[in-house]
Amino acid sequence: MCTQTKVFCAEYQQDWIVRLITKGQKYGRDWCLTHNENQPLIEFYMADQNVKRATSKTRGFVSRYYLETLTEKNDAHLGLCLYGGNTYEASICIGGEALEKALATLQN
Repeated sequence: MCTQTKVFCAEYQQDWIVRLITKGQKYGRDWCLTHNENQPLIEFYMADQNVKRATSKTRGFVSRYYLETLTEKNDAHLGLCLYGGNTYEASICIGGEALEKALATLQN
């Protein structure tokens, strides 16, 4: 399995780094946590124009989900709102096509 992939979401004009975390791998701020469950996690990082994380190790982090949650049987992924924001901030979303591409790459 691939551990991370880069994907461009044309729908929202945003580059993403999508990371797969399996049992025993480090994650979280400054990699201070170790994933100790059998069920893999998926992390979403906003990327800059060079498709690198916005700043240091975990800056640019937006959200984390169980892989199973994102791959449950569904007619079509319509995308995912990763951070709803508020009246002063735009929502941060990944479109269905980009999400499908990232998940397919990470599972192969």
